[in-house]
Amino acid sequence: MRNRGIWWAIPGTLAVLALAGWGIWTWRLAAVNRELALTVEADRQRNFSDMAYHVEQIQSLLGKGLVAGTTRQNMRFMGDAYHHAQAASTAFTSLPLPAEISASVGKFLQQTGDFAASVARNEAAGRDLDASGRAELARLRTESAALSSQLQEISAGYNKGGFRWAPPMRLSWGSLVQGMGGGGGGGGEGGKPPTQDQAPASMIEGTWDLVSTSLEQLPVMIYDGPFSDHLADRAPAMQAAPISREDAERLMRRQVPGADNARVVGVEEVSGNLPTFSFRLAPAATDGNAYTAVADVARNGGFLVQWLNSRELGEPTMDLERARTLGVQYLASIGLTDMIPTYGQIMDGTATIAYAYKQGDVVVYPDQVKLKIALDNGEVLGVDARQYLMAHHPRNLKAPTVNVAQAQKLVRPELKVERTQLALIPDQAGTGEILTHEFLARMGEEVFLIYINASTGQEEQILQQIQNDGGTFAL
Repeated sequence: MRNRGIWWAIPGTLAVLALAGWGIWTWRLAAVNRELALTVEADRQRNFSDMAYHVEQIQSLLGKGLVAGTTRQNMRFMGDAYHHAQAASTAFTSLPLPAEISASVGKFLQQTGDFAASVARNEAAGRDLDASGRAELARLRTESAALSSQLQEISAGYNKGGFRWAPPMRLSWGSLVQGMGGGGGGGGEGGKPPTQDQAPASMIEGTWDLVSTSLEQLPVMIYDGPFSDHLADRAPAMQAAPISREDAERLMRRQVPGADNARVVGVEEVSGNLPTFSFRLAPAATDGNAYTAVADVARNGGFLVQWLNSRELGEPTMDLERARTLGVQYLASIGLTDMIPTYGQIMDGTATIAYAYKQGDVVVYPDQVKLKIALDNGEVLGVDARQYLMAHHPRNLKAPTVNVAQAQKLVRPELKVERTQLALIPDQAGTGEILTHEFLARMGEEVFLIYINASTGQEEQILQQIQNDGGTFAL
């Protein structure tokens, strides 16, 4: 009898141990889930705050540009506005918002920065802002001020409503049963728990959608730069046959760093002059539909158009030069060979570097790819290949009729030429290309890039090269 009692006690003991183990595992899983959600939430709250700050600075700087009395002052204001627009765009693209909102707001930030850079370049070349340019500047200032005000309202609504960008997944018997194929409770449609896309829906309605609608109603922006609306309507120079969604995902995984360890949680077909499949990616080890990265692949040809990973960054372990080298290696691995680094800047633990195609001994600036590289481990976190895909095509570049010695005579004698190379640049209207001699020249502590037409000897462009602790860029 005693032995029989012992045998009956064993299953009970095992059940108690199993329940205890289950409880400890569930408690630990819930703790990890909360910690992950808090980390993601903090990152997205910071990015939203950063975006609001940079937009506020943009509208202030554009206002200063309208009242600036000197060219030098306006160049400084427009240069600062450009960099705040780039920073705002970077912060914004990490937020999990629907594609239609991302497109309109992202486009506005990009074009505002491009317009500011165009004004700065013209001022540096001695071309003052005309009446139409001032009107455009005033309009952008008004719209950026309105956007800044709307962002403040959104922020107030978030704080008042206890909104979270990344709510923790609710662990319940219902969700566990649902995960095993059964029914279950939850807050989404049909009893399913809410996804990350559904979570901010209440805040998007009446707030972000108004922002998107107001920006979509802006008139077409036309200015003397290669990124204006009337040029964005061109067909891509790189043409290819349409591919299926399955082939697009296969090609995406070949081109996106770390995609083998990610799972696709959503796909959208985005139209426009460069149609794409937009893949939302999440780490393979996680559950649910919350995503941390987005990859856009061209529906014609499967080229990687854009890629952005918003992972948390560690302490930097490398400098800008090392990041440049890793970027060249990455581009070669996805089939973009003969790419050379041009300008780059360090900001918030990442390096943003522009790479241009080199055909023979000619640097082809229109064929450009921008990379965002993490300085903690050298991982490529962002790719923007739109300009390359729009411009790259086989070119028959003729030999210069004005040689480098003849062209250098056209550079002012006060300038000390330190480097020269052939460069293909967009013309002022952005509708054509010009083969030039590029001279990097110094006057005192200031560095300039002078572009002399290799066929006519005409001075086509002058940029000032700015170097600071974060890197090098040109205005």
